[in-house]
Amino acid sequence: MKFPHKILALDIGAGTQDILLYNSELPPENCISLILPTPSRIFAEAIERCNQDLFIEGDPIGGGAIPSCLKRHLGKGYRVIMSEEAAYTVRNNLKEVKQYGIEIRSGKIDGFKGTIMKFHEIDLILLKDFFAHFGEEFNLDLVAIAVQDHGTPPEGISNREFRFKMIEQRLKKDHRPESFVYAQNEIPACFRRMQAVARTAMTQLGCEVLVMDTSFAAILGCLEEASSSLFVNVGNNHTLAAMISQGRIEGVMEHHTRSLNLEKLDNLLIRFMGKEIASREILEDGGHGAVILRSSPWESKEIIVTGPNRKMLKNSQFNVRFAAPHGTMMLTGPFGLVKGAHMKYGIS
Repeated sequence: MKFPHKILALDIGAGTQDILLYNSELPPENCISLILPTPSRIFAEAIERCNQDLFIEGDPIGGGAIPSCLKRHLGKGYRVIMSEEAAYTVRNNLKEVKQYGIEIRSGKIDGFKGTIMKFHEIDLILLKDFFAHFGEEFNLDLVAIAVQDHGTPPEGISNREFRFKMIEQRLKKDHRPESFVYAQNEIPACFRRMQAVARTAMTQLGCEVLVMDTSFAAILGCLEEASSSLFVNVGNNHTLAAMISQGRIEGVMEHHTRSLNLEKLDNLLIRFMGKEIASREILEDGGHGAVILRSSPWESKEIIVTGPNRKMLKNSQFNVRFAAPHGTMMLTGPFGLVKGAHMKYGIS
């Protein structure tokens, strides 16, 4: 494609959605940006306010507090009915969704008397109108979106194991960071959430769309700070560490942030760098896994850290550098999306 001068980058996390309107003709620091509540938070609050039967249609979105809110809604004696696609918000296995007491239907429900809610994760027309109030035209070359997608696993495999299996397969096929950047026609069918945001963006704006996983968008954003290091993204849900050397990912480890503290994370990172940790150990501890492609241990004691829970590593035994691409930590993901787009299309 032509050089993407103007990119709308949206990083949709568990706590916030971080938005950057990147313009190559401006210094990055002067590009417009927004930090807003994540859509799942907004929908969760709407569910809490609801006091009647609820029918939810639309897309699979980030779950966040939504499953807990739906459980409480059911506990109050109300019905919860969901379309099949929207139900993947709750769990990646529809049998498990039904075990909540949620009814799954296809199509509209004739004569439904309760609240109808439509899940969606992006509203680019709303953003376009918002920017227009400030004299900013939406003449975009590209929309780049990051969401976290575990994928829909086959029967008998947990979503945690399946997610990391997909990461490992991708890494062993192509261990360049940009291999985790998907054009719309490259998104694996199992990634329903990625498929949904790409489809919505194309429908609303009609321009080219790229998608990434949020964890890898954050890691790519850190590449604005250094080309080689151990990078750690301590997110609200997941903590992902990646060893990257000269444009190649040489190892990835992923765990759940809620299961970690400083001592445990430091220990895991030491063993990860030393090639002394097995994927099965991480999985059995409630995480996702680890894969190491390096032939020798990682020697450097410096790590580059980002993410909303980065303070966990403030007193780490490592030499910690906190990433802030172009001066803003909260835009690490969006700048990673921009970098990923440039890398994918071979643009320096």
